[in-house]
Amino acid sequence: MADLDAFLHEMQRFRASDEAREHLVSEILARYKSLSEEHTHLKNDYLSERDIRRNYQRTVEEKQNLVGEYERQLESSSFVLALIDGDGAIFQDALLQAAVGDGGSEAASRLQYMIRNHVATLYSKSDNWPIMVQIYLSLDKLASKLAQVGLLRSPPELRAFVQRFNVNQPLFSIIDVGQGKERADYKIKEMLRTFSDNPTCRHIIFGGCHDAGYLLNLEQFKHDISKAARITLLETTPAYRGFTELSNFKHTRFDAVFRSEPLADYASPTTTFAQPSMQGPTQPPPGFRTMTKNGSPTVTPKSSITSPSPSTTPVSTAVTESNSDSSWATVGKNGAPTNGSISIAPSNTKMNARKKYAYYNKDGQRLDEPLPPKDPAAAASLEARMKKGGKKMCNHWHLGGHCENGSFCNFQHEPKLTPAELNALRYKTRSLACKNKFCENIDCYLGHQCALERDQGYCQYPDHCHLRGTHGMDRVKYVRYDKDGNEDYAP
Repeated sequence: MADLDAFLHEMQRFRASDEAREHLVSEILARYKSLSEEHTHLKNDYLSERDIRRNYQRTVEEKQNLVGEYERQLESSSFVLALIDGDGAIFQDALLQAAVGDGGSEAASRLQYMIRNHVATLYSKSDNWPIMVQIYLSLDKLASKLAQVGLLRSPPELRAFVQRFNVNQPLFSIIDVGQGKERADYKIKEMLRTFSDNPTCRHIIFGGCHDAGYLLNLEQFKHDISKAARITLLETTPAYRGFTELSNFKHTRFDAVFRSEPLADYASPTTTFAQPSMQGPTQPPPGFRTMTKNGSPTVTPKSSITSPSPSTTPVSTAVTESNSDSSWATVGKNGAPTNGSISIAPSNTKMNARKKYAYYNKDGQRLDEPLPPKDPAAAASLEARMKKGGKKMCNHWHLGGHCENGSFCNFQHEPKLTPAELNALRYKTRSLACKNKFCENIDCYLGHQCALERDQGYCQYPDHCHLRGTHGMDRVKYVRYDKDGNEDYAP
């Protein structure tokens, strides 16, 4: 009996041991299964990450190759652009006087050499960049002016100069924009806007510092250092103060190519011309050819070339103004010139008296001439007519002489105003400020400066004046333009 109990006890112990072993094996198998699943997940994650990494590396390599290709394409298509206002940036006297010879070709060679040297100081890999030069000017007007001052024998010589200039370099062009001062400005401003954000245009040389009208177009770049660094301001004749204050821009001068002084009003009696030269254009660094009297080119070191400033002995000093402004060069009506020179210019006082001018200060801001005294009766008549008709006067029709709206205009056209009423209407329109303080429309009838400040020295309505934006502006006349864009500087 005792043995049976012992056997049963031993059997129970075996059973408990088997259960413990079974439980242990089950637990091991469960943990193995869990670890196996975790291993599978990790393996899948690893394989996925490996594929992603390989794809990323492949993509990076492709992008790097693409960037390298873009950089090569950018470098191969990079160029330098020079935008020059040829109405104010005038070529050197010696080059123009050799217009029928090799002057135009020589001018292109010099300009190409000067631009190449300047760009090389800014960029290390600019040797292969093509140089595109666009010079915009009014050919007939400039030709007449150059012939007048004795730099050309006759106006047609300028066309020969332009042809030789354009042929010398494949990307150099002198472009005739026709009559009108604003035409060259419009072209240059639009070209500047178009190419300032073009990545292939690596640098722009802007030759318009003689015209304050361009300042507004450069204002947007003056605080953007990266864009300003891509623009060089080319100074020829004395630059307006606003350009000299643009410190983030590069500044340069090409005195071997362009005059540093404005054109004289009359020809110098000592003017000589070079004869035509059959020798083709050359570009011999570090010197330039200079045009001599017999037309033969000589090599002159670059450092020895300066901008000539010929003395000017006026043939005539007679200038008839539309107003009596003592700040401009005028001749008395009742006496001869005191310097002994005699005017041979044709006199037509009636015609010249009607000539219109637009006046500007040294900053290029438009100035207004005082109007004749206003007739109170005419002003009252004008107001009564507008009140009776229920419409204001059409400024374009009465002051400009033309209205594009014709019979569909919402303002009064007929009957015509009397001269006194027209003057009263000018007073009304002058009280409205022109949006462009550098306005070049010579017939603009809006106000460009406060008349009270101009005439009295102060404005008693500083906070309500429609032209308060002009308060404090320089009121001294510096330059004036006629309808053809001819300029005349105050002494």
